[in-house]
Amino acid sequence: MFDKDFRIKENRINNLQWAAAKNYDVDTFIIGENLSGNPDFYMNLIIGLAIKFFGIDSLNKLFDNWTFNIYRNKFDMLAIYLLEDFCYRKEVRDRNVLKSLRKKYAREFLDDKNDLARRNLALKENLVYSLQMKKMNVVLGNDYKKLNNKERLIYENFYLAEDTNGKNIEERVLNLLIKYARYKENYNLKPKFALDFNLFGAAGNVSLERSNMLSMFKDDKVKKSVQVGNIFLNFMRKKKSQKLSYIEKTFGKSLFDEEKRLAIENEISVEGHRKSKIYFTKGIEKNDKDLNQELNDKAVKRHLLKFNENKNLYNSTITSLTKKLKLSINSNPIFEEELSNRGKLVGKIAYKSQISDRAKIFEHKIKGESNSLTVDLILDASASLLNIESDIAIEAYIISKSLENNNIKNRIISYQTVQDYTVIIILKDYDEKSDIKRIFRYKSIGWNRDGYFFKAYRYLIGKNKNLFSIILTDANPSDFRPLVIKGIIPNKNYSDEVSLKDTEKELLELRKIGVKISAVLNRDNIENARKLYKNKFVKIQKISQIANVAGKFIQKEINKI
Repeated sequence: MFDKDFRIKENRINNLQWAAAKNYDVDTFIIGENLSGNPDFYMNLIIGLAIKFFGIDSLNKLFDNWTFNIYRNKFDMLAIYLLEDFCYRKEVRDRNVLKSLRKKYAREFLDDKNDLARRNLALKENLVYSLQMKKMNVVLGNDYKKLNNKERLIYENFYLAEDTNGKNIEERVLNLLIKYARYKENYNLKPKFALDFNLFGAAGNVSLERSNMLSMFKDDKVKKSVQVGNIFLNFMRKKKSQKLSYIEKTFGKSLFDEEKRLAIENEISVEGHRKSKIYFTKGIEKNDKDLNQELNDKAVKRHLLKFNENKNLYNSTITSLTKKLKLSINSNPIFEEELSNRGKLVGKIAYKSQISDRAKIFEHKIKGESNSLTVDLILDASASLLNIESDIAIEAYIISKSLENNNIKNRIISYQTVQDYTVIIILKDYDEKSDIKRIFRYKSIGWNRDGYFFKAYRYLIGKNKNLFSIILTDANPSDFRPLVIKGIIPNKNYSDEVSLKDTEKELLELRKIGVKISAVLNRDNIENARKLYKNKFVKIQKISQIANVAGKFIQKEINKI
């Protein structure tokens, strides 16, 4: 299944590039991806056109210059920036449809939903970000004045002349990179083994996935490289520190001190996840003035706008679900046991006691409160749910408020994977009210490395023996970074059967320690849901079904508990 789907996707990309290149005999050397990390139609068309204009050999030779350079991602993206501009200008004369495709790509790049990806790009490759922001705004006819004098100079001069061809492209691109992007040949590393090419991370923007990673081993003219030793280690430490700082500014301060966070990370980052990192937070609060408030504000505004469009319906849904849950609780009362002088004899106490009419050696059942049950609402926050992001936020609020109305303690947790960090955000804790603005901080970004998340989730459970976890998800775990395999066996993409098997394994471990797990499915991935959640899931098509369809399902599960 996995191999078949992967081949289908690969063939689509190949066909697009081959069609643009008008040559079906070449091996595609690079894959153009959008900000969400998915193969992009326009960028792969441009890469095909680049093959047509310059030839595959010239392009391979060009990109081989910095394949082992520690700033490879930056030079990849700047080279594609130059190729896009050149190929568009040259081809649009005969292919007018490129205008609309380019505008569509620009609108997607500047869309609010890609705020985080753009910030990621700005943090890691600021020059690429600045040039791309200017170009995309110009494409849409917008006035963009945020370039400084140096960036403006680069923007005005960073392009390939019209007479560029396969013979001179390498020289011209390298000259531009040397002059404007600090390209240095001696920043190359010549390893004795194949490097992990995710080492430096995708920078966002148009992520570029090399398909000719080993071509330099066939080339006897590989550029001389230097041993960087401590320079390289310092570089990596700096990158690591920047990543952690970026995660904090974007998602909020760490829930744990760094020693405890690293201790948890060392426990769970093993086997296929040994390059993954974990980060726990309660999100960005209003008083965190030094952190990025903008993403939260935009998310809350988006979700409130949709909520207010059907406010009466959603409030009615809360009332309906509240009543259904109350009925379930009343028909299945919870009993607690206390020691008494009457009731069921407790032998282990009785034999130690002097029997008297005052001795409390019996257990007596009394009606307890519904708050002995706790519920976790777990929100999948991957970018694959962007188009129903507000729906999930509203669903979470409706369920949480209905549980609260029945004195059932509940917590709301979201998770997503950004770069190599899986970020777990507690949007609402057990002792907090179901505040709509706090819950509406939910935003779908990045990927979802579900197996790794569920390993980390155990550290938020503690000794809670009566926990019911409801996952709001599309049941489609997928991450840009692969499952790491030891030895010389190629790493496996974290998607399809590989990710499902990993997630299924970790869900089983949670069930073993007594966690009751169910899911509310927001997409049509029924087979995936069956594999992960067995028969404990329900699929809904719209928010209004939360009270009837999901409500009955939750009632049923609570009754079992």
